[in-house]
Amino acid sequence: MRWPVTQGMPEGFDIMLGNGSDELISLLAMACDVPGASILSPLPGFVMYAMSAQLQGLAFHGVPLTADFELDEVAMLAAIAQHKPSIVYLAYPNNPTGNLWNDDTIEKIVLAQGAQGGLVVMDEAYQPFASRSYAGRMARHSHVLLMRTLSKFGLAGVRLGYMIGPKALVAEVDKVRPPYNISVLNTECALFALEHAKVFAAQAQDLRQERTRLLQALTALTGVQPFPAKPT
Repeated sequence: MRWPVTQGMPEGFDIMLGNGSDELISLLAMACDVPGASILSPLPGFVMYAMSAQLQGLAFHGVPLTADFELDEVAMLAAIAQHKPSIVYLAYPNNPTGNLWNDDTIEKIVLAQGAQGGLVVMDEAYQPFASRSYAGRMARHSHVLLMRTLSKFGLAGVRLGYMIGPKALVAEVDKVRPPYNISVLNTECALFALEHAKVFAAQAQDLRQERTRLLQALTALTGVQPFPAKPT
């Protein structure tokens, strides 16, 4: 499987498959399960970040977003300095708020987390509905992993997630992967999806257009304050 669909992975990178990205999140918690380890992410965020930490017996630290659902840069950097988490998760776009984070803020978090020896996982589950990706910046860092899933690509029932990163880093996480987590049917469905990527891209475009129409309709309702997804 190529990464992304339109280009190869950066040189020196590798790919790892999971039974949905949920399994990859669980495997990351397992791989980082050492005394004193913890996981950190903004809140609200994807529920599996906290759940995987708790099921593995790790501490979880949630950092509230600002009132307009943006990353609280000061609070995030302070939490990284205080807790020194093994993993910082950044959903990009965020689940459930639907927005992309500020590029400068992301890089400050990535650098701070790297300086204290931790990993950053960019979770791009909703990338089909966004205008930007972190994939082009991956090669700058040796401690950043990037995840995606076929669920939001258009094949949720296939249960196939994938993660890329530096080969040495992916190899360490792969040590805790079950040997038979992906079936032939999973992989065949993934290959089918890649062969018909334009069809799935068109579906995502239709949904993005409907999102705009829905926002306009909600804005017209009395007493309702909709928050735009701000995916650009």
